[in-house]
Amino acid sequence: MDTSTHDMRKLNSGRVVLITGSTRGIGLASAAAFLRNDDKVAIFCRHLNHVDEAVNKLAADQGADYLVERILGLVGDVREPDSVENIVATVLEKFGSIDVMINNAGIAAWKPIEETKEEEWDEVIETNLKGSFLFMRAVVPIMRRQGHGVIINISSGLGVQGQANYSAYSASKFGLVGLVQVVADETSGTGIKVYAILPGGVSTKLHLDIHPWEDPSKMMTPEHVAKTIFEVAEGVGHSGSSVEVYF
Repeated sequence: MDTSTHDMRKLNSGRVVLITGSTRGIGLASAAAFLRNDDKVAIFCRHLNHVDEAVNKLAADQGADYLVERILGLVGDVREPDSVENIVATVLEKFGSIDVMINNAGIAAWKPIEETKEEEWDEVIETNLKGSFLFMRAVVPIMRRQGHGVIINISSGLGVQGQANYSAYSASKFGLVGLVQVVADETSGTGIKVYAILPGGVSTKLHLDIHPWEDPSKMMTPEHVAKTIFEVAEGVGHSGSSVEVYF
């Protein structure tokens, strides 16, 4: 299967796309895919140096003019309501709308439940689930006013089938699937579409830090998942649905 995003046909270009956790892996690959479609992209994470590196990489790949015109690099914390509101306001001020929201920021803890500390549980839940909740809460009113919008939440295959040592991660991803269904129901008929993406094993730093013995060549690339995200962002699927991504 060809997993390259370079041969994607042009879809609805000119959209404003906000992506959390977008300085590497699936988020960065998604940002590149939307930029190739002539969309405007706001990338976001907690670390300024990571944001700067990602913006420079995207600009170099797409052309220097994109650095000012189509890429906005932002720093903040998905777990903090004030930070989320500031990020959303900055994107609106810069680009005038938010057409696609991709909640990709995520972390994991890989331990048996009896070894999982409460603070580790809280950090995973707050990043993976609360962060998505905060951004959805912030962008839904904007998309209601616009009369359109697509929200894509990156869950996991572990969001529909639990696995040993992933108590916090799996719980957060199960919760995200449920949140997608709730918000889809609440926004029915408004022009807003809400989806969950459920990737299998992806060769990202997050995954390989936990499973360094696994062979990346036998896993999906971030670009493979980004291709699905790009297609789902068209908003033609049933709102509230979950889309599995495998080889």
